[in-house]
Amino acid sequence: MDSEIIDEIIDVGAVFGRSGIKPKWFVWEGRKYAVKDVAYTWKDTEGNSVIIHFSVTDGATQFELTFNQKSMVWRLARTSVV
Repeated sequence: MDSEIIDEIIDVGAVFGRSGIKPKWFVWEGRKYAVKDVAYTWKDTEGNSVIIHFSVTDGATQFELTFNQKSMVWRLARTSVV
């Protein structure tokens, strides 16, 4: 599976609940993508910021979304065709 690094700021609709954060949709290049499944999540750090990574799919494409807990910024890190 070939992946493409994107690294762009995006708008995301997400649910912040007791069990954590769950992205539901995002907008990239003017198109809205519905998140059908969150395969897994993981955390790392950039300086003193915690970055949460989400591996999600819209059913046709795999995306890696990131959320910076300090700046509250969502990014589309990479994408790959499933």
